[in-house]
Amino acid sequence: MTIDQTSYDHKPLFIRQGALQLWGVPLACRVDLCRVRRLYRLSYFFVEMCFDVHTGQLTCICTFTQDQRLTPYLNEVGLADLDV
Repeated sequence: MTIDQTSYDHKPLFIRQGALQLWGVPLACRVDLCRVRRLYRLSYFFVEMCFDVHTGQLTCICTFTQDQRLTPYLNEVGLADLDV
């Protein structure tokens, strides 16, 4: 499935969530002070789906293409996490 980032960003939240669950490729998950963040790849961009750490409620879905936004995930990946 191919969708461009701008079109995806303009869809309602529940449509973006569904598209991500159907066609997104899960890459990583991390937890910070207030959110559980799940990283996906969709088409040529990355998508971060955030949930409240206490309630599990979806709080936001953000897209990006900048490699720098991957750094927090890369810092948490160890060799044991890689499937090679």
